Amino acid sequence: MLMAVKKTAKPSIAPRSARRRSVAQTGANTREVLVREAMKLFAERAIDAVSLREIVQKAGQGNQSAIHYHFSDKPGLVIAVAEFVRSMFEPHFAAAIAEIVEQERKGTLNDEHLVAALVMPLIKVFHADDLGRDAIRFVARLASDGGDLGQSLVLKQCAPFLNQIEPRLAARHPDKSREKLQFQLLLGMSSTIFGLTAIGGLRHSPFGGDHSTMYAGRFDDLIRDYVHFVGRGLLGN
Repeated sequence: MLMAVKKTAKPSIAPRSARRRSVAQTGANTREVLVREAMKLFAERAIDAVSLREIVQKAGQGNQSAIHYHFSDKPGLVIAVAEFVRSMFEPHFAAAIAEIVEQERKGTLNDEHLVAALVMPLIKVFHADDLGRDAIRFVARLASDGGDLGQSLVLKQCAPFLNQIEPRLAARHPDKSREKLQFQLLLGMSSTIFGLTAIGGLRHSPFGGDHSTMYAGRFDDLIRDYVHFVGRGLLGN
């Protein structure tokens, strides 16, 4: 009597297109992990002080050539981090411009709206989470020790946004030279970026008294007074 032979099911093989998607997704995930870890390390220390080997190790990648595969070299990685940070800013920049357009439509646009639009996107990113704080600190590093590449990347991130605020302020203040206005706009944004990196120290008062912290529990008041401070400098003669 012949015994029936039980057939073993062959293991299923994913379609080639599905395998390609899986490989591509893995590569995308690796790239983002490297970008996030690089941003954190660049934010903590000078960009030149962080090695590619350290970034790979901190990102948990075993392949030391991962950065060269995804970004070619260190400047390529810095550019990728800057683009990642820009993607974090863009929704807040877009919302700020939309609010300006709405105030224009209602005929209620004033200087404070424009000054708030200049600084609030940066403040919102910084106070969103640890990733946002790393992003602001990274931009500060780009501006301070990133050399020509860093300066050009910062301008690339901010220029489209600033170029929508500047002509509106210029129209409201025709007696101020455009050169001075543009210079003060850059100073307002720069002071916000660098001020946010030291915001913890700014909450403590050196003036004594019964209270050791400034604006304790009154973050909205701190932001309001900061907007007023930037506005006075920006719109003064």
